[in-house]
Amino acid sequence: MQESGHIYAVITGDFIGFSDLDLEVRRSMPRAMAQAAHFVRTVLPGVMSKDIAVFRGDSWQALLDDPVYALRIALIIRARILSSLGDSLPDTRMAIGVGPVDYVDEAQVSAGDGPAFRRSGKMLESMTYLRNSGLLRYCNPDVTHEYLVDALVRTAGALSGNWRPLQARAVLGILQGMNRAEIAENWPAPVSRQAISKHLKNACWAAALHGLEAFERIHGATL
Repeated sequence: MQESGHIYAVITGDFIGFSDLDLEVRRSMPRAMAQAAHFVRTVLPGVMSKDIAVFRGDSWQALLDDPVYALRIALIIRARILSSLGDSLPDTRMAIGVGPVDYVDEAQVSAGDGPAFRRSGKMLESMTYLRNSGLLRYCNPDVTHEYLVDALVRTAGALSGNWRPLQARAVLGILQGMNRAEIAENWPAPVSRQAISKHLKNACWAAALHGLEAFERIHGATL
């Protein structure tokens, strides 16, 4: 049972060009999203209490108990997928919907309903049919300046949409709370702190972080 009056975030996503992927890659998606959910829970305990639901093969949905961290989690999911599967998987579109939730099916998040679910789903549909609509969008008509929040989310999505696997790995380390030296120490092969800094620079991380911090400040003050 969801809390009455509580505000949630729902992220709905799908993978671009999914049907053209190799069979083994398509089969790996539920496992990849389960691993992403586990990673989110490790980094941000208590924010996502239910597993990410994968449905229709190429689509997925996550329910977040705290919408303040919605953009951070979207970036974590993108970075996790890119750093683990690399160029074998196309990018994922994501739509963040914020609002109350009427109910959630205990067995499958995607069977839930309520304003947060509908806003997220409708926004993703608009991204599907409008060319150059972006890889990451936001919908919450209950928040002041929704248009501006969507703009910064869309910009963060455009920046993260250009990440390469090594850049995503470096970003993922920062999102885990590690500094550059710690990221270098945990890199699969020997690498310098300067190399990590270069990956972050090429990922335009400073600009993406600015948008992320603005998003969390706005929601922390209004929700």
